[in-house]
Amino acid sequence: MTAIDATTGLPLQHFLAPLSAADPYPSVGEDRAGHEAITTLPPAVIDTWMSEVAHNHPDMEAKTRAAYLIGHIAWTFGINLGAMRVAGHGLPDIDAAALAAAPQWYHWEEGEESGESLRFTLRLLASPDAAHRALDADGIRALVVAAHAPLIEALFAMTQLGRSAMWRLVADGVAASWLSVGKRVGREAEAMRDANAIIHAPGSPLANKQISFVEIVVRDETQQPMACEWFRARGGCCRYYTTEKSAGEYCTTCVLRPAESRDQRLQDYVMDKLRTSA
Repeated sequence: MTAIDATTGLPLQHFLAPLSAADPYPSVGEDRAGHEAITTLPPAVIDTWMSEVAHNHPDMEAKTRAAYLIGHIAWTFGINLGAMRVAGHGLPDIDAAALAAAPQWYHWEEGEESGESLRFTLRLLASPDAAHRALDADGIRALVVAAHAPLIEALFAMTQLGRSAMWRLVADGVAASWLSVGKRVGREAEAMRDANAIIHAPGSPLANKQISFVEIVVRDETQQPMACEWFRARGGCCRYYTTEKSAGEYCTTCVLRPAESRDQRLQDYVMDKLRTSA
């Protein structure tokens, strides 16, 4: 994280410049360009977006659609704005009302596998030349809460999914996206420290005891380390286990999965990566 003079504003485009670590790259402009401000989403748009996140799960019930949607939005927030904080000049003091998103289906390929997946793109509804200062951890936490609170209230009214459950998913998204950017730019430790400072403040709706970062170390037969990798352990549950495709299984890092099972799965994942790269 590059320190800048907190009393001197910088053009918004300056904060955006180093964002090679963000995928997809956020756009900026005062026109919405097909995006919707996430703090003032009309009910019809929320309905449409919940249908989008359930596209591959026709049996998905309303609470799970809500969990998926808030998780998507939190990840979009984090992977774009977290990149400014971890890999750039800082996260600008932009108003939560200036954050807009839009669903996008994209094609991906990884090794011999490929498919279509949903993501949300982020747009900052502001002039690229507008001056901003970098936020500290307290300011970022306040922005996270202000950006997600209206959608959480709307989803609670529509589906009765608990507010605390959704705040856990927001914290999960911030932690995972910060770590993802940190891995890309070689600043994992710094990214995890920063994420912890943002989400674990006492009294914050983001704070919960379960969310953490875990290091997985793979050793050879002589107990010498062969590889190690950090992962985000969830404090919340996306309710994937309620879908038919899950066959009742929890996600690998789900808060409902025992830590021993989680770590074994992550060990297997790191080992598979070792074999693939050999």
